[in-house]
Amino acid sequence: MIKLVDLLKETQKFDFEYYKSDIKRYVSDILTNSISRSPIPIENTFYSIITGKNNTKVGNALKLGFTDKEIKKWRSIFFDSNIFRSDGIWSQIDFNPQLTRKIGLDKTLNFYITINKTKENIFNFVKAIPDLNKTLKEFSDLKQTPISWKTHALLDVFIGHNDSLKVYYYDVDFKDDIEKIVKDWANKNNIKLGDRTHSHGVDMRTTPDGDKQSFGQILSKAWADQFTALIKKYENKYTDEQYYEWIKKYGPEISKNINIKYK
Repeated sequence: MIKLVDLLKETQKFDFEYYKSDIKRYVSDILTNSISRSPIPIENTFYSIITGKNNTKVGNALKLGFTDKEIKKWRSIFFDSNIFRSDGIWSQIDFNPQLTRKIGLDKTLNFYITINKTKENIFNFVKAIPDLNKTLKEFSDLKQTPISWKTHALLDVFIGHNDSLKVYYYDVDFKDDIEKIVKDWANKNNIKLGDRTHSHGVDMRTTPDGDKQSFGQILSKAWADQFTALIKKYENKYTDEQYYEWIKKYGPEISKNINIKYK
């Protein structure tokens, strides 16, 4: 029987090993009631694992066979182009942002894909951008609803990050439409998609007075809450290694099964 973690190996990569010492230190801190000595909150560590932060390294593109010229061209398309709104890490296009958000200002609905990271597949992705723009804009105009999408401004980051593309929308009734548009676009343009723990999410305030949290941050907190509760429940019954193995196995399952509250 194929396990979830095996399905994820090709595209959505969770680099637990890189953060193993941080996770085991957190276990020790909980058991000795000295959590203040952990330098980084565990949810931040889990966020890095969920997004694939450690894999977004300079040199990824060269390893896949891209030339310096091709790498610079990617940057000019997604970072220097005036059709995108870029923060230097992500580049985003907005369609009809002036229209009313049906779900309100405190929530943003997300649809994600992860593409297979081969040079040919990445070329197929970038060549098909005009087609995606056209299709999403037509849908936005037709339904009179704001839609945005974004990808990575830097090719090295695109190759390593677990989210190749995010589409933002603001009406839950369009959930299936957005998914179909993106999947049909990928199929039409021979863009191979990989398996993910989750394809839909919602950025939102988790407390009335709190800041808006990305869905990745919400997921990482869910990992942290369940992991912490487990350690406190069983304490020294299990070793730090066993707790580490538990989060490796069940962290992705938490992401897969989290209850998304759209309304």
